[in-house]
Amino acid sequence: MPPAGNKAAVPPPALLALANAVPNVFWSVLGLGPLGVYCYQWVARPWLYGWLAVSLFAYAVPVAWLGWWQLSRAPGPYRRLGVAAVNRVTQHGDFVNRLLRRRYPRYRPVVPRAAVAALVRTTYQQERFHLALFLFCLAISGYAAAHGQVGWAGLLALTNVGYNLYPMWLQQYVRVRLAAGAPRLGPQ
Repeated sequence: MPPAGNKAAVPPPALLALANAVPNVFWSVLGLGPLGVYCYQWVARPWLYGWLAVSLFAYAVPVAWLGWWQLSRAPGPYRRLGVAAVNRVTQHGDFVNRLLRRRYPRYRPVVPRAAVAALVRTTYQQERFHLALFLFCLAISGYAAAHGQVGWAGLLALTNVGYNLYPMWLQQYVRVRLAAGAPRLGPQ
């Protein structure tokens, strides 16, 4: 291992992508695994395809509408709900950044002011993705409950909260922090 003074200031883009993909894949398997199993084994295909098509309309939701159901304009409520803690174990979160800083001590995930607008657009796109999936999972949970599969309905509802509701709140939290001029995006 080379001396600390010879280390690059930032990790190569491929390493950043890989380091941030690992938590993304982990949470996706954990959140979507039960959904996939249930849909494959139990959901009638016309219902499955219909709800999938309907849920995709969430991508057409205007940005202004997303602001209407934003939880808060201040970071406090998000922190009380544990959203800042969730950010520690997601892609671009504290855990990934801490691991990267072990090898690249000068690496700091600070977003330049010029990139803030692009980051805000990305948060809206990610919120729409999780909204579409939230609606789909909600419909599938309802399907399970309607068919008397209470265990499945509960499991799907629980994973829906963890995989979709909290990530939507996380996107809102990031925007709130950016609007407040927070110097970095990780939780405080």
